[in-house]
Amino acid sequence: MTHELQKFIKDQLSVWPLASSNFRALKALRYRSLEVCGLPCRIQYNPIRVISSTADTSPEAISARKCFLCKENRPPEQFHLKFEGRKGRLYNIQVNPYPIFPRHLVIVRDEHLPQAIWHHFPDMLDFTTRYPDYLVFYNGPASGATAPDHLHFQAIPRHHLPLEEAVDTFLDSPGEPLATVKDASLYRYPGFVNGVFALKATTTKSLAKLFYRLLDCTDRTEGEIEPKFNLYAYRKEGEYRTFVVMRSRKRSHHYYSEGQDHLTISPGAADIAGVFVAPFREDFDKATPELLGGLLTEVTIDAHEQSMIEWRLTRRQPLISVGILSAREIVFEIISDGAGPQRVSWCDGRIAYNGMLYDELYFDSVTRSTLFAEASFILHDVVIGKDFHWQQKRTLKFAGSLKFIVEDDMITAVNCVGMEDYLLSVISSEMKSSASLELLKAHAVISRSWLALRVDDRRRRLA
Repeated sequence: MTHELQKFIKDQLSVWPLASSNFRALKALRYRSLEVCGLPCRIQYNPIRVISSTADTSPEAISARKCFLCKENRPPEQFHLKFEGRKGRLYNIQVNPYPIFPRHLVIVRDEHLPQAIWHHFPDMLDFTTRYPDYLVFYNGPASGATAPDHLHFQAIPRHHLPLEEAVDTFLDSPGEPLATVKDASLYRYPGFVNGVFALKATTTKSLAKLFYRLLDCTDRTEGEIEPKFNLYAYRKEGEYRTFVVMRSRKRSHHYYSEGQDHLTISPGAADIAGVFVAPFREDFDKATPELLGGLLTEVTIDAHEQSMIEWRLTRRQPLISVGILSAREIVFEIISDGAGPQRVSWCDGRIAYNGMLYDELYFDSVTRSTLFAEASFILHDVVIGKDFHWQQKRTLKFAGSLKFIVEDDMITAVNCVGMEDYLLSVISSEMKSSASLELLKAHAVISRSWLALRVDDRRRRLA
């Protein structure tokens, strides 16, 4: 398959003068080596990258321009190679006309969808299965993506990123994991800036679940669809390996400074992983380990944010099962699969779903026992305020897993969830939103005490 990519790149460069010229220029680029935050790094003087480094990605600028990743807006010389992800998701593999690395590719969704990793991380992993000599990376919409309005990854040959090499060595003998999901393990990499997490697994499903758990445990800015991060994935000897660098902002103050510390470096995945790209000679010449270290420290999370992520990953809570509603037919949605509303119905003492009959039906969640899990499923027509004068039905989101069981002539939807996550949602289902803060606090204390007593009673009965 690597031969397929090599032929594609060769054919593309033979008919596209701009890309061909820029790829040839890579051979003459100037580099400097320097150690930044304990990692042996390089800085590259690459004038053609000025377009990306200085790109205006504000909503106003994005709406005012045509999307350069959409097929209809591409140069006539540019063609692509098809790649199919999960559930029929299609991508166009394209040569990056403004490369940082040899054989630098862009993998673009064939639909105009915003830059968001949800649902698409397994497709990154599948790319590394098909092309194991490549590393795939992802710039979040506020973490270096020049086209935050159109979903895309980038791919480069392996062994070009200093952080890749360091994390890869670390994952060979990483010690005790912070969290696991079946064959997947997650660790914090301690040898660089804050917020570097490394994962490995033998299956894509487990790795995806653990990666999404990490995102669940990371703060995001209000209004943004995901936390700020740069993501990298590759294959090694039958394992999928991934590392993530959690970000705090898109650019450091150096970009906006008019003083001696000015640097026109807008850090994306390459810079964050140890290959700094300077589009201007002045920045290339004056960059020091201290300047670049300060830049990285500003755009990555601080020690407190890192410790909060670790706490959320490692803090455990008892799992409980809570009946939510019973009916002959229940409408639900599993958020992670994007399939929309689905139905289960009672049929001769069993559960009818998608043309099949089941005694019990279980939908596992991405996060089960970690605190502050994101919502994983939706139930329609849930009764809230039961037996109060404001009783009503609503469509509600729930964290945890969803189980359907048969009880007499009804189906019951059961939420299998961590106790603390359950308490986060129970108040809203039993109290009016206009209730005073002190009343809500009292209700929370009462609910937790009652639930803890029930959990202890059950534990003693089973002992």
